[in-house]
Amino acid sequence: MRYTILLAFTATLLLSSCTRKNQSSHQLRDANGGKKMGGTLNVNETGDLRSLDPPQINDATSRHIGGNIYDQLLEFDNELKFHPCLAKALPEISADGITYTFHLRTDVVFQDDPCFPDSKGRKMTAKDVVYSWSRALDPKTNTLALPYFQVIKGAKEYFDSKATLSTGVAGLQAPDDSTFVVTLLKAFSPFINYVAVSNAYIYPHEAIEKYGKDFTHHGVGTGPYRFLEYKEGRHCLLVRNEHYWQKDDAGNRLPYLDSIKFSFMQDDKSELLEFKSGKLDQKYRIPSEFFNDVVDENKNLKGEYKKYQLGRIPALATQFHGFNCEFPGVSNVHLRRAISFAIDRKKIVKYVLKGQAFAPGEHGLVPPGMPGFPFDGIKGFVYNADSARAELEIAKKEIKGNIPELTLYVNKGGGRNQDVAQAVQAQIKENLGLNINLEVKEWSQLTPMVDDGKAAYFRLGWIADYPDPQNFLNLLYSKNIPSNGPSSINQTRYRNIEFDKLYEQAIAETDRAKALELWGKCDQIAINDAPQIILYYDEDYHLLQPWVRNFPVNAQDDRAYKWTWFSE
Repeated sequence: MRYTILLAFTATLLLSSCTRKNQSSHQLRDANGGKKMGGTLNVNETGDLRSLDPPQINDATSRHIGGNIYDQLLEFDNELKFHPCLAKALPEISADGITYTFHLRTDVVFQDDPCFPDSKGRKMTAKDVVYSWSRALDPKTNTLALPYFQVIKGAKEYFDSKATLSTGVAGLQAPDDSTFVVTLLKAFSPFINYVAVSNAYIYPHEAIEKYGKDFTHHGVGTGPYRFLEYKEGRHCLLVRNEHYWQKDDAGNRLPYLDSIKFSFMQDDKSELLEFKSGKLDQKYRIPSEFFNDVVDENKNLKGEYKKYQLGRIPALATQFHGFNCEFPGVSNVHLRRAISFAIDRKKIVKYVLKGQAFAPGEHGLVPPGMPGFPFDGIKGFVYNADSARAELEIAKKEIKGNIPELTLYVNKGGGRNQDVAQAVQAQIKENLGLNINLEVKEWSQLTPMVDDGKAAYFRLGWIADYPDPQNFLNLLYSKNIPSNGPSSINQTRYRNIEFDKLYEQAIAETDRAKALELWGKCDQIAINDAPQIILYYDEDYHLLQPWVRNFPVNAQDDRAYKWTWFSE
């Protein structure tokens, strides 16, 4: 599927005449192919950095920063097509679909860092891949990667032994320095995508040995930028990796920029003001109250905003409120369905988001941009106050009138999450007479709380790690709920035997059309049980300064800044 990036300019805009307020303009240097090297990219994340330790990464802020420090074997481009990265080519896959053989680049070195002798990075080998992937299966790392990697032979045994097996993970082998072999328990068609997720980043054992727990905020990898500094709640600074292995078609060694500064401003209105003053090079999303001032009815920039660029794209992202299905009260399907019917999603998109969404969440968990998925055939919850009250009456009878007073936990940052939560709170009160409390948490506090099963009702969203329905529907697969410890994938702790059966058929199906049909059936089963209130499907907006070139705008909101550069 092709994703269109819309860039809006005024007809008379001359880049050379712009008043550049980015203070790094004087640092630009000529490069081949008409590009420029140098400068500092200033971007903001509305949530603080949670962790740069790859086994622990499952949030957008950590992924945006980590994705520029680390590399994977394979990566996605802006059209979500696979490309080799640390691997020289796509893997050789055995006829039975069980063995994947990767041939690695031999010109890759780790970033210079004090963890190495004389602070000079060493050559990366296949043993580093085995180490990184094995560590993603070590429970002592507080890993969130088990649901992805448990399909690897020996992974579960290694995890259960607390990484004490002398044989390591049986399915991870490095027969020589440039060959990495993965053996699965059985054919698993989505596995090729797992190679490109953030938990599969590659890093050296020396960094873990030197920094220990502090590695969460001092990453070391082979990526285009190396870590320099992190100040909690303030900023994270990355600088150019002078020894990065990749060059562009004109022979320029990537990346183009000298540094990236990530700030952690939580208020989106303040963030917009910083962008307009030139202190930020990009603004992700437009505050809802200003949306109609920024774009016209065709979603093109207007007025004073015409001098900027607009990157707009339907996102592979779904925003929802989730229930912990093991919690008393919300374990009742009729109570969950009652609340789901009570939400007027169209009104939220129109009046709260001011149209800044792709569509209201009236279908399933899988978003409309998923290639080939039968999105329109999935029948979700459409606002119906009568149905909501009827479901509530059934719930009252089944749980003997003990309807719990719920607290909806929402993360700080961005503004729209709180605005939407307040609208949901008001609609539930109006249509069901139920009081919902709101509690706002830091993102770094909310996600562990949800993962540990301590929240009955919570706000989350899911942005695709890879363009396959399984990446969304594995959020509802019961075997992703661990016997103990955090449930970082199936955070609703939803269980349905019929769903699991179809899910397992779909992951084994090599015929894409048949697999998509099975995924559609899975989505419908889960939506009927309402473990999540699907609120809306995202459309991403990036306001960009006139001098920014090649900013990564894609449906997964991946942020590969190695291709970004500044004009004068």
